[in-house]
Amino acid sequence: MKLTTFIKTIMAMSVMVLFFSESQAQCSTNIKKKCMPNIAPFTPNGQANTSTVVAGQKTEVSQTFYSGQDYRIFICSDANLGTCSFKVMDQSRKVLFDSQKNDSPDFWDFKSKSTQQLIVEVTTPTSQTTSSVLPSGCVTVLVGFKKDK
Repeated sequence: MKLTTFIKTIMAMSVMVLFFSESQAQCSTNIKKKCMPNIAPFTPNGQANTSTVVAGQKTEVSQTFYSGQDYRIFICSDANLGTCSFKVMDQSRKVLFDSQKNDSPDFWDFKSKSTQQLIVEVTTPTSQTTSSVLPSGCVTVLVGFKKDK
């Protein structure tokens, strides 16, 4: 009896690992094909902050931005999630930019006035489906900077 339970547990864990690996591979493909071309003319900072989310979920990432540098924050998501909104906040959570109050662009270009940690909070739209299974997919936050000439 205990051996059967152990085998079932191992099988369930294996399925979860395979599912996670497959979703991460899909996210990587999405970043390369869909996201990276849209960061131009900025240079990617080398970090792609990706989360697998379901409809209606929020995710956030914190990053350092250096004084005097021009930046682009670009939000990229799977089509089945719909158009995501995002906010950029300082460490006290004061909103510096809200995409919903700016015609919902998927990016924000700005010059950092000081070296600071900023929080990028991405919200996926709620699902309109009547199904009990919510849409899920990848959300990526890319940061690019302009190189000095």
